[in-house]
Amino acid sequence: NPVGKGHHHADFSAFAERDARLLAQAGVNAVRTYSAITDRAVLDTLWAHGIWVVNGVYQYGGDSPSVVIDKVNAVKDHPSILMWSIGNEWNYN
Repeated sequence: NPVGKGHHHADFSAFAERDARLLAQAGVNAVRTYSAITDRAVLDTLWAHGIWVVNGVYQYGGDSPSVVIDKVNAVKDHPSILMWSIGNEWNYN
């Protein structure tokens, strides 16, 4: 995830255009995120470059499953959303 040096939270919007352009040039057509992208402008940028998104919506098994609802509802109708991802290598946690 795009976390700027000295920061602790992903800022997809700061890197979306540059990264989407580089990904498209490399032939990438889908990305999987660890944390949810709910910023529609970021999804628009990825979609404009022909990139599908596998959006991570449940990263931590200690969270209530209810955290997924708002993340899914925020962008469920966006054309870039290919599917949702839950968990991330939980066997290591």
